[in-house]
Amino acid sequence: TILVSIYYIMDNARFHRMGKLELLCEEFGHKLLPLLPYSPEYNPIEKTWAHIKKNLKKVLPRCNTFYEALLSCSCFN
Repeated sequence: TILVSIYYIMDNARFHRMGKLELLCEEFGHKLLPLLPYSPEYNPIEKTWAHIKKNLKKVLPRCNTFYEALLSCSCFN
């Protein structure tokens, strides 16, 4: 049997800091690697959200619905 270690990298959201997830990882032999506090540069999704928010701010005033705004953003085409 080949054992594979799985690493979970998480930000410091409150629900990530609850002990249940750490216990589950430990139980199954996985590793939990929390990011440093206030370190969005290590979390790629933060850059994606920043890009989406920037685009939405530009198009929201011209759109009737949020869905229409999403469709008009270049990041969703």
